[in-house]
Amino acid sequence: MSPFRSLGQVSPTKYIDPEAVVQALAKVEPGRTTALGVNRALDAAATPTEPLWNDLVAYDPPITEARTQAADDRVAVDSELLRACREAREDALPLVWVALNLADPRLDEITREVLTDGAGHLRPEMVNGHALVKVLDDRHAVNGSSWYDTKATSNILSLLERCELIEPQKHAKTIIGIARLLPTAHAVQGTVRLVAERMGERGFGPVPGHELELALALGANTWLNLSPSEFREAFEQGGTQQPARAQSQRGDLADDLVELATQLRRRGQVVLQGAPGAGKTYAARRYVDWTTSGRPDESRLRSIVDGLPENQQTVEGIADEVQARGLSAVWDIVQFHPSYDYTDFVRALVAQPHASGVTFVAQHRILSLICAVGNELERRGYDVEAALILDEINRGDIPNIFGELLYALEYRGQSVATPYAVDGEASLTIPKSLKVLGTMNTADRSIAVIDYALRRRFVFLDVPTSDAPIRGFRGYDDESARQAAHYLYDQTREALADAPAGLQVGPSYFLAGPDGASTSTQVLAARFVYEVLPLLTEYALEGEVDAARVTALVQGLGMRDQSTQREQADDLALFLAGAPWAAATTTVTPGPEGLDDASEPAQEP
Repeated sequence: MSPFRSLGQVSPTKYIDPEAVVQALAKVEPGRTTALGVNRALDAAATPTEPLWNDLVAYDPPITEARTQAADDRVAVDSELLRACREAREDALPLVWVALNLADPRLDEITREVLTDGAGHLRPEMVNGHALVKVLDDRHAVNGSSWYDTKATSNILSLLERCELIEPQKHAKTIIGIARLLPTAHAVQGTVRLVAERMGERGFGPVPGHELELALALGANTWLNLSPSEFREAFEQGGTQQPARAQSQRGDLADDLVELATQLRRRGQVVLQGAPGAGKTYAARRYVDWTTSGRPDESRLRSIVDGLPENQQTVEGIADEVQARGLSAVWDIVQFHPSYDYTDFVRALVAQPHASGVTFVAQHRILSLICAVGNELERRGYDVEAALILDEINRGDIPNIFGELLYALEYRGQSVATPYAVDGEASLTIPKSLKVLGTMNTADRSIAVIDYALRRRFVFLDVPTSDAPIRGFRGYDDESARQAAHYLYDQTREALADAPAGLQVGPSYFLAGPDGASTSTQVLAARFVYEVLPLLTEYALEGEVDAARVTALVQGLGMRDQSTQREQADDLALFLAGAPWAAATTTVTPGPEGLDDASEPAQEP
C-alpha cells in the first residue's frame, strides 16, 4: 500500500466521471483559481466534489489534515494533471486514474494486488464484477461484513473503461471481461512526473534524476497495465511513439530474383523446389531482404510484436508500429512438419483464467495475424507488402494445416468463414498484399506427393544445383580451398550421375570458411564426411544411387573403409592438402561476413 495517507475521502463506492473531471480541471487557472473555485468547478461538472477537490489538486499554501475545508485564500498550484487537462492531452484520462490511485491507498491496493498480476498486467478473470466483489469481500470482511458491494466494484471497473485502459466485454451494463486492452505507454512520462509532484507534497520527494525509480517502487506500472520493464522502456523512449520514419524504398531487384518476384506478383504464392543445399531458403530470405528494403530484422512480425507492451500487441498496435517504423514490408517464417496443424498456423482456442475457472478464447496464429495486419494497413491506405515463408512445405499435412484457407489463397480479398471468431470477426480474408513463399526439398521422401489442391494454387519454381556459388564465395581462406570445394562437388555429382535430379547435393555443403584453428580445407573435409556422405548413404539405401559408386567415391578421396568419421575427416583433409592445386596457394580476402552478397545459398540439411 502507498506509504502516505489520502488527504481526502476518495471512495470507490462513489461514482466519478473522469471526462467531467478532465473538463472541470481544464478550466482551473494555477495561481488564480482558489480551492473553493476548484470545488465549484467539479460540482458544476456533476462529479462528487468530496473529496476530489483536494485529492486531485494541490494548493498554496498547502491544505493540511488539520484544516481541509476549501478557502479563498488558497490557490491551485500547477501540476502534471492540470497541464494534461488544460492542453487536452491524450494522456489526461489515464492520468485521472493514476491520480485516483495516488489519492486513495485502498484503490491502489486493489489495483496492485487484485486487478493485476505479478507482472503488472490486468488479470482478465478479475475484470468481472461478480468475481471482483467476491475477492474483495474475502480480503476485507470484518465480523462477516464488508463495505465492498456490487456498486463499488462496478465503479472500479467502470473507471478502467472510462479512463481508457480497456474496452470491456459487457453483459447488459455489467463488465464481465476484457474485449481489448488499450495502449497506455503514452501516459508513462506524465505518470512519473505526477508521482514525483504528489509525493513531494507529502514529503517523499524523489532525488532528482530518480523519479522513475520512485514511480516503479510505488508500483505505478500496475496502474497503467504495464510490467516494470515495459514501463521503464516507455519512459526512456519518451512515453510516446517516436516520430514516424519515412517509408523505406526498395532498391533494384537482383536478376536472379526477377522470376520469383514476377510469379509472386502474378499468382501470390510460389514454392521453391530443389535438392538439399540448393539454396531454396536462402533465395526466399534474399527476396525478403529486398522487399523489406534491407531491414529484415526490424520488419519481422514476431520481433515487432515482442517489442510492444502487452496491451499494444493488437492488430491496430502492430499496424501503428509498422507505419511508425516506415517499413516497406512485414514478414515471418514458419517450418511445416507432420504434427503441425490448423491451430498452429491459422487460429486456435487458448485457455484463459475466468471467474468460474477457465474459458477458451480464440486467438490469431501466424497466418491469421499477418493477414489481419495486412488488411488493417490496406484499410489505412498504407502500401506495404506482407511475406510469409513456409519452410519445408511438403512435410506438412496440407489439408489439415490450411483447412478452408486453400480457397482463400486463390480468391484474395474475399472473406472465408473460419471455426473461430477473433476480435469479433468469424471470417478471414487473405489480402492481395500477402506473398507466400514455400520451400520444398525434392529429396525428402517422408511425403510421397504434395497435396494436389495446393499444387494447383502455387507456382513451383525449380532451384537448380550449380557450382556458381562456389565460384563466388569469398569465405575461403585461400584459393586451394576453393579448388578443393570444386573437386568434391564434381566428384559428388559424378557419383550421382544416374540419380534423379531431385536427389543431387547442392553447393551449400561445399562453402566453408575457416573455423578457429581449422582451415577452410579442414572444415570442408569435416562437412563432407559428417553431412554429405550420410546423405549419399541414405540415397544408396533407398536404391536411388548405386552403392558401388558411393564406395568408389570414398576410396577415391583417400578415406579408409571401416574407419570412424573422425578418421575419415582427417584422411580427406590430408588428401585435399596434398592435391596438385594445393602447391600454389593464393590467399583470398574474405568479403563482409565471408559472403558474396548474391552468390551463396543458405545451408540446408
